[in-house]
Amino acid sequence: MKSASNMKQVFAFLRQLEANNDRSWFKEHKAGYDALRGSWERDMERLIGLVADYDDNVRGLPLKDCVYRIYRDVRFSKNKAPYKNYFSGVLGRGGRHTVMSSYYVHFQPGMIMLCGGVWWPEKPILGKLRALIDAEPEEFLRIVGHPDLTSRYAWESDALKTMPKEYPKEHPLAQFLKMKEYILAMHPGEDYFDCDDWVERVASDLKPLKPLHDFLNYVFD
Repeated sequence: MKSASNMKQVFAFLRQLEANNDRSWFKEHKAGYDALRGSWERDMERLIGLVADYDDNVRGLPLKDCVYRIYRDVRFSKNKAPYKNYFSGVLGRGGRHTVMSSYYVHFQPGMIMLCGGVWWPEKPILGKLRALIDAEPEEFLRIVGHPDLTSRYAWESDALKTMPKEYPKEHPLAQFLKMKEYILAMHPGEDYFDCDDWVERVASDLKPLKPLHDFLNYVFD
């Protein structure tokens, strides 16, 4: 139960951090943070290895390229809280700097997310994604309608109110062509980690996203 109990400690620490998000409190609790963060990063290294077993885009991904730092960049933000109240990482070619369709894991009390897809693509890439969906509707619908995916994930993508001008209003895939990003997400509760190995559980639940990554990443070939 090591990984499960560790995540309970992670969530407990993050709750305390959210209530005491200042440098003096963090300095006082830095040793505890370092121990929890180190354990979590070792679990993330295991997760990378397990996902790499079914997705070559993750193979060899360095941990440092995958995980986000706890420290916030507050230079241009009205929110001057110095620390993030979550642990997170991106698994895909290029890690957290990727523009490709990838996996994202977000561990925050009250907002746990397992996600996949393309986040806020630049306009030329978004145009290519829409064109791909328009050109290959049967393959796309087969992928996003698969029970392994739909039983776990739901779309959480910002969308236009009207159709892009390139496509007719009555297009059968209007729902998807209006999207400004392509994100599928699931939101497990903290009891999700009450298992012998949450790392294996996450790797298993991320696997149904791979066909979507393979499809969307055609535009980057």
